[in-house]
Amino acid sequence: MVARLIACLLATSALASVAHAQAPAPIRITVIADLNDDLYNARAGNGGVDATRMAVADFGGSVLGRPIVVDALNDHNKAAEAPALATQAYDAGADLLMDIQNSPIAAAVSKIATTRHKLAITTGAANSTLTRAACSRYFYHYSFDLPSITTATARYLASQPGNKRWVIIAEDTGFGKGSASLMSPIVTAHGDQVVKSIVVPASTTDFSSVLDDVRSSQPNVVAVFSDGAKGDNGATDITKAGLKATVTTALLYLSDVDRVKDGYAGIVAAVPWYWNLDQAARAWANRFAADHNGLRPTAAQAADYSATTQWLTAVQTAGTTDADAVIHALDGHKFDDIFAHHGEFRASDHMVMHDLYIVRVRPSAQLPEPHAWYDVLDTVPAATAFPTSPDCQMP
Repeated sequence: MVARLIACLLATSALASVAHAQAPAPIRITVIADLNDDLYNARAGNGGVDATRMAVADFGGSVLGRPIVVDALNDHNKAAEAPALATQAYDAGADLLMDIQNSPIAAAVSKIATTRHKLAITTGAANSTLTRAACSRYFYHYSFDLPSITTATARYLASQPGNKRWVIIAEDTGFGKGSASLMSPIVTAHGDQVVKSIVVPASTTDFSSVLDDVRSSQPNVVAVFSDGAKGDNGATDITKAGLKATVTTALLYLSDVDRVKDGYAGIVAAVPWYWNLDQAARAWANRFAADHNGLRPTAAQAADYSATTQWLTAVQTAGTTDADAVIHALDGHKFDDIFAHHGEFRASDHMVMHDLYIVRVRPSAQLPEPHAWYDVLDTVPAATAFPTSPDCQMP
C-alpha cells in the first residue's frame, strides 16, 4: 500500500513537472514613460501604458502561442534614469521597449538597445539624430521628429498668401535653435523674410518682455519654439497679445491644449495624428475615452497602440521574437491603421513614415464637442513629410 501511494505521488509530481515545463514563457513589452508628472503623463504616461495594453488585447493577448505581458517603468522624465531602466527591463525578459518620450531618454535607451541587440520604439522624441548620426538597427522612431513637423508647418504657412513677414522666437536650447534653423531657410526659399529672430534664455517663463519687439516688426507669422511647460507660457503670451499674425510652434500636443485651453487658440502647426481625423481614429478614441473619463487620446498614445500592433504583427510574421528576425519583417513594411495612413518602416534609417496633418486650434467657444480642438487644414503626404538624410549609416 505504501509503495503504491509513493508511486502515485511520484507520477503526480512528474506530470506537474511536465506541465510546468510546457507552459510557454510570456512575451514581454515594457513601457518606459513618466507616470507622475502632469505634463508628460498627460502626453503619454499611464495612457500610453493603457494604449499598449489595448493593442495587446485587440491582438488576442498572445502571439506564437505565448501570452503577452505589458510592464511599465517610471522614468520620471529623467534621462539619467533611462539606461538603468532599459537594462532592468531587458534583464527581466523584455522583448520590446515602448513609448520612451523625451529625446535625451530616447537617445539613452537606444544605446542600451543597440548594445543588447534588443528592440525599442520611441513614440514621442523629437531628436532627429535618432534616425541620422545616432541611428541604430535596433531602434525605431515612430510618430514624428523635429524636421518633419517643423518643415511641414513652414511649407504650409509659407504657401499661404500674405505670410511675407516672419518673427521667430526661440529659446536658447538645441530644441529652440534647431527649430529656428529648420524653419528659416524654408521661409526664405518661398520669397518671404524672417524680419526678426529673438533668442530667449532657456529659463524664460514670461515671454511678454519680447512683445514690443514682435509688434514693431509687424509680422504676418510668429513662430514660438519653446518646449515643456515653457511652451505653454510662450504660446499663451503670444496668442493673447492681440497680434494680427498667425502663431505657430514646433510641437503641439492635444493634452497641452486641454490643460491651457485658449492659450493655444489660433495656433497653426503640424501634428502626427488627431482623434477626430476620420471614422477609424474616432472609433478607437471612443474606446479609449470610455476608460479614461471621456478624455481623448493624444497622438503619442495612439502611436503606442499602433507601434505595438505593428511589432506584434512582425513577430507573428517572423515566427520569433528574435530582434534581427523581427527587424527583417519590419523594414520596408507598409501599413495603414488607426494612427498611420500610408505608413512605412523606412529601412534606411528606421524612421516610421506616414501622413502628417496641418491643424488650427479652435477657441474653446467654438468647440463642437469636448476635446475637439483641431480644425484640420491640410494633409502632408508621407512621401514628402519625412525628409531623408545621408547621415544615417545603418549597419
